[in-house]
Amino acid sequence: MFLGRHDHALDEKGRTMMPKRFRDRLVELGDKSVWITNALGSPAHLDVRPDSLFQDYFQRVSRLKNTPMLVDFKRYYFGSALEVEVDAAGRILIPAQLRHRCKLADKIAIVGVDDQRFQLWDPEALDAKQAETAAKSGDVMDHLAELGV
Repeated sequence: MFLGRHDHALDEKGRTMMPKRFRDRLVELGDKSVWITNALGSPAHLDVRPDSLFQDYFQRVSRLKNTPMLVDFKRYYFGSALEVEVDAAGRILIPAQLRHRCKLADKIAIVGVDDQRFQLWDPEALDAKQAETAAKSGDVMDHLAELGV
């Protein structure tokens, strides 16, 4: 699983260290690369999926009947997706066009969200989003109860 928040430096080339547990998950999956792409819901973060899970997600979405909204999603999500190798030091290079979109500069927050993906955030933007979520925690709990959790 990809869980937890990990704050790291982002070097001048746009590289950051992937958390060890996340690298271990890649090894479990037999992957040596990840796909970094635009995330829905906020312009302040990026989605990252291991290669095998990205390929599976791509196939599932590709089998759906195209609608105007689905075509928009494909263009936004898959059209911005870039495959990135994890180097021998355990770092990933965040492509410049995606880095600039999220205003990632010298610090980055890597946040695990489930067993499929993790997210890349500017730490201040993530702090603001977390405060927003905390402020509506009652609504979140109600929604989870509706979902049966």
